[in-house]
Amino acid sequence: MERSVFHVLMVFLLVPLPSRMQETESLKPCLDSCAQMNQLREMVYQQTAALSEIKVKMQYMEKENAAQADELQALRIELESVKKLNAGKLYIQHSTLNKRPKVAFSAGLAAGQSGPFNTETPLIYSKVISNVGGAYNPYTGVFTAPVRGVYYVRFTAAAYNSNNNNMGVHLFKNQEHLMHLGEYDKDGNARHVTGALVLQLEVGDVVYLHLLANYVLYDDTMLRNTFSGFLIFPS
Repeated sequence: MERSVFHVLMVFLLVPLPSRMQETESLKPCLDSCAQMNQLREMVYQQTAALSEIKVKMQYMEKENAAQADELQALRIELESVKKLNAGKLYIQHSTLNKRPKVAFSAGLAAGQSGPFNTETPLIYSKVISNVGGAYNPYTGVFTAPVRGVYYVRFTAAAYNSNNNNMGVHLFKNQEHLMHLGEYDKDGNARHVTGALVLQLEVGDVVYLHLLANYVLYDDTMLRNTFSGFLIFPS
């Protein structure tokens, strides 16, 4: 009798176990699906966050590009303004240069010895090398300023075997004696001097050179004695 009851009890206890296992096994697919859904949700969330960050960066870059485009346009406008300004300046300079008088000359003494003379004598540089503007007169040796301005004037002087005669010249502006350059004859050898001045000249002012009394100069084909000048700028 006791054994029968025990067997019945065991059967009763063991019967629900397979049912519970079947229920657990039937829930596994649902749990797996839920886990996958959660993973998908997490991935979607992460991708959404990444896309939002990219969108923010793109908006920032668009604003930055727009600012750079505005800056570039401003630079282009400024460059065009500078080009126009420079073009205007170049036009003015070109016009000024075209209107600016051109004055320049250079001349030398004829070959041979000049002097000695008993009195101070004007030097006539008849060998014209250049005479732009025609302000130098090769028949009188006088340069006449055609316009008011600042001029550069230069001369050279030379002598050879001058038989104990000194060598030198005087530079004049109008009647004003500006400069004397020369050398004493010590041994009869060749002697050279060079002088130059920057002069403010009015229209009609004259510049010329004199040979001193009892002084000599010597020239040949080498242009050892010259008289030159040019306009630096009108004033």
